[in-house]
Amino acid sequence: MSSREAELISGSSPAALSAVVKSLQRRVEELEQHNQDLQIMLETATEHGDQLSENLEEERDDLETMLELASDHADVVEDELHQQAAVALQKSEQQLRLIVEATPTPVVIFRMSDDEIVYVNAMMGELFSVAVADLLGCKAAGLFFEPGDFNNFMLMLAEKGLVDKQEVRLQRPGGAPVWVQISLRQLEFNAQASVLCGVHDISHLKAMNQASSRFVPQAYLGFLKKDNITDIALGDHVAGEMTVMFSDLRGFTSISETMTPQQNFAFINAYLGRVSPVVRAHNGIIIKYLGDGIHAIFPQSADDAVRAGIDKLEQVNLYNEYRATKNRAPITIGLGLNTGFMMVGIVGEQDRMQGDTFSDEVNLTARIEGLTKFYGINFIVSHSTCQRLIKPADYNIRFLDKVQVMGRTNVVELYEVYDADAPQMRALKQETQADFEVAIALYYNRDFTGAQAKLFDVLQRNPRDKAAWHHLVNATRLADRGAPEGWTGVTVMDHK
Repeated sequence: MSSREAELISGSSPAALSAVVKSLQRRVEELEQHNQDLQIMLETATEHGDQLSENLEEERDDLETMLELASDHADVVEDELHQQAAVALQKSEQQLRLIVEATPTPVVIFRMSDDEIVYVNAMMGELFSVAVADLLGCKAAGLFFEPGDFNNFMLMLAEKGLVDKQEVRLQRPGGAPVWVQISLRQLEFNAQASVLCGVHDISHLKAMNQASSRFVPQAYLGFLKKDNITDIALGDHVAGEMTVMFSDLRGFTSISETMTPQQNFAFINAYLGRVSPVVRAHNGIIIKYLGDGIHAIFPQSADDAVRAGIDKLEQVNLYNEYRATKNRAPITIGLGLNTGFMMVGIVGEQDRMQGDTFSDEVNLTARIEGLTKFYGINFIVSHSTCQRLIKPADYNIRFLDKVQVMGRTNVVELYEVYDADAPQMRALKQETQADFEVAIALYYNRDFTGAQAKLFDVLQRNPRDKAAWHHLVNATRLADRGAPEGWTGVTVMDHK
């Protein structure tokens, strides 16, 4: 072996040493072949003289010596390679430990054979608020709040070779959960198949998301096809047909005058706390609060909106029962629903944004809600909403009037939903509904006297029917004075 090869062997990497071994093996093969050739030459060269024989014998001895040396050195080099590989592996594990200890990410390593934790860095101990030694020897599955999550991740690791940034809850020794983002990788540690598990504490982010969801509901983010509030951008919107709801407290100004500012806030929050969950329970999204009012949308169906309206009124009934125990006056609310095409999205400017809805149908809904005061009832829906109900007969609905609201030229047909009326009032409206609707038809046909008679009949049985009183006043006035030229029966509103 040349001095150059010796230098290469003494200072080379494992890969270079392997190349030298292969080169030596090739030379050994060449020398063996050369030796065989010399043997033949020795056998046939005796006749050429003793001197030649001696020379060939010496050359053969030298070659055999070289073969022995080369073979011995090849074994040494192979041993050195194995030793250096073991040192490199040990060094790589030491480097892994140094890297893992230096990283700000909590890390744990566990064996694949029995899921026993064999390594934990200091950050993992801090995350779990325990000493690192307390985690060593524990089962990795015990770190998970839901044991099934560990099994799912191991299946994912077996199928895909990795697990990347999956949100999951881990469990501190005291049982308290902590939200983390977890990643898993297979590796060899201490010469055993193992899994490196890196986690990122996202409990603060989760808390922030939960806090932000109280300002921008998760349902609203999902409706806008956004995963996180940080994905929201000015101008994001969804357009389509949906049902919009406006509701408002009646007489809040007079109520608030008797209360301190603190009492006002407590009262509004008590009321909103009772009725807002009803919207969510029926697949609705609260776009915003309007002081004591609520603006919400129901993207899936008009039935969701009608049921939500009924339940809101029933919650108010329950709230009034509670208020009566405190000697407080009852409250009433007005509800308006309309269905049509609208845009729902984010408006404002870069430093201050909020959700809102836009379309003429939205403005109409606000007007419809205001008409509950005009007719003295609680719940009015438009004809377009009634048309989209799957089974209108499932509800207590009666025709109310034809109206042209301020700012619109189109006539809107309105209906009253009275499912949430007190049982006695509901029963009386059901009993008189046919006569009430006949009276309205007579009124539109200019038979004001006939309308009067029917409405008198309705009011004799249900004297508190404010909508019937409203139409009776109009029918009586027109019966006395006659209808003006061009009269159509449509109620024209000249104010909001």
